[in-house]
Amino acid sequence: MSGKDIRKLPDAEFEIMRAIWQCHEPVTSPILTEKLRISLPEKDWKQQTVMTMLVRLEKKSFLRSEKNGKERYYSPAITEEEYLQVEAQSLRQRFGGTRITGLVKSLYDGGELSKEEITDLRKWLDEQ
Repeated sequence: MSGKDIRKLPDAEFEIMRAIWQCHEPVTSPILTEKLRISLPEKDWKQQTVMTMLVRLEKKSFLRSEKNGKERYYSPAITEEEYLQVEAQSLRQRFGGTRITGLVKSLYDGGELSKEEITDLRKWLDEQ
């Protein structure tokens, strides 16, 4: 899937993708449901709801699945970085007249950047 084909995900589907990206290996729906219940306990993650969203994400080409025995294993078809580029592009388009420095400042205003984040930003700016 190319960057232009990637669409912004609803929040719940994004949370599922984020959990899958964090797994670093194919995952089954029961394992994923348990991971979501632990990491986001404020939401009521039901097995059937997760299954429905997995099927939806596969149809949207965000996921691949493979059946192995009785279980179906899910893995990402796009990287987290690819998706975050789409989110960032959407944000830039919505705030088109805003300078990038103002946008970055508003994202971190009141918070502190770690030394690692500052180093990463400097490296990225130098590459530009």
